Amino acid sequence: MNQLAVSPSPHIKSPRTTRGIMLDVLIALAPALLAANILFGLRALLLTAVCVASCVIFEFLSRRLMKRENTICDLSAAVTGVLLALNLPVTLPLWMAVIGSFVAIVIVKQLFGGLGQNFANPAITARIVLLVSFTGQMTTWAVPFFYLEKSPDILTTATPLPSIASGESLPSLWDMFLGVRGGCMGETCILALLLGGVYLIVRRVISPTIPLVYLVSIASFSVLFGVDPLYELMAGGAVLAAFFMLTDYVTSPVTELGKTLFALGAGLITMVIRVYGAYPEGVSFAILLMNILTPYIDRVTKEKPFGGKKMRVARDIVKPTVVIAVIALVVSAALVLAYNLTNAGKDPNALDDTVQKAVEETLSTKDAQEIPLDESALSSDEACVRAAFTSPDKSIMALYVVSKGYGGDIDFVVAVDKDGSVQDVVVGRNSETPSLGQEISKDAFTEQFKGKSGVLSVIKNGMAGEQEIVAVTGATVSSKAAVTAVNQALKAFEELKGALSA
Repeated sequence: MNQLAVSPSPHIKSPRTTRGIMLDVLIALAPALLAANILFGLRALLLTAVCVASCVIFEFLSRRLMKRENTICDLSAAVTGVLLALNLPVTLPLWMAVIGSFVAIVIVKQLFGGLGQNFANPAITARIVLLVSFTGQMTTWAVPFFYLEKSPDILTTATPLPSIASGESLPSLWDMFLGVRGGCMGETCILALLLGGVYLIVRRVISPTIPLVYLVSIASFSVLFGVDPLYELMAGGAVLAAFFMLTDYVTSPVTELGKTLFALGAGLITMVIRVYGAYPEGVSFAILLMNILTPYIDRVTKEKPFGGKKMRVARDIVKPTVVIAVIALVVSAALVLAYNLTNAGKDPNALDDTVQKAVEETLSTKDAQEIPLDESALSSDEACVRAAFTSPDKSIMALYVVSKGYGGDIDFVVAVDKDGSVQDVVVGRNSETPSLGQEISKDAFTEQFKGKSGVLSVIKNGMAGEQEIVAVTGATVSSKAAVTAVNQALKAFEELKGALSA
């Protein structure tokens, strides 16, 4: 007589393992990694290798210290490493990538119990920590194919999202689709991401619900907010997030209704931050905020057991939808309000204290007289003259110029005498690399400008000619930014020099 075996649930088991799922994700990420290697060179592979290696090492060490079974063989740490790398600019210093790996694995994942217990996506949380901690380095984007240039310096550019916000010219849609634009090294090539996403859907690793609803919501809110939906879909990390970040099993809802609300909320927050917030990109913050809401979404959208009460539309569908929408709107409004409050009462044309001090230093007076000017007429694509002042005796003009450096915008104050010769150059706020780009603020570099006029150029070594400036070793981009600022100041001086004789 056969005996009935009694065992606890689950009674139906899938042959799939965590390792198998993670392997599928790595395969799906391969096209994006290959595209990053083509667009940004071997530096992309190096950054990815550092992220993966450090994530695996941190997972191994943390599990040993916590006396838990080691899980490095399930490949989840490797997936986190690849995702983190693809969410970083290729120019990021390697030691910063290691810090991001530590945050992702130790802080977000292991301290909460390991795989399946983390409250948020480890890679995206690490990216936010790095963005807040190292803003300059996290917003420095390499020009695609920079490695084909003979220069040892990495040429940088802007991402399309700030250009959309400022109304500047944008890459073509074809370039956007193929990834020929600035951005995190894994988010630029939409073609590669779509290939990986389709692979995950075909393999049934992910459901198409979240990617589809998220991308459609971004397109819909783009139309509602009056911006181009195609550029909004391809300009930032929306496609990477749709297939690889929002679909994380642990931090996304389990029901179809829950997934729909989750993706819809993420799309709303993304677009509100992009259009009205301080940051041009809102994907990372949208993911983190919706990850936090996932337990609530699961609770209000849980399916009824067989034989239970029938689902009522008003109570079980409309109510949670409205609640999630309201929460998403409140969170988005809070972010925008916080940004506006921090800038409330500030004159957008008022000088920063550092710049004001530099103007007083170069003019040797606190009674500088401001010259009215038209910024648009005195600016170029590479530098912008924000303000100009004269000394009381009308002998010197000080011009406040902002130029694009390696780590972002650099403030300069350039003093020019009546003859159009540079008298002084003061470097203000900047996010250049310590011991490299920040060396342009030292006297050894700025003294080269004194007495020079006309159009100046940069040389990397040797004796500087009359119109030449020797670059700081290893900081050619920062040095060029300084020369560009001085050239723009000298050009603006020619337009404004009448103020010295008035």
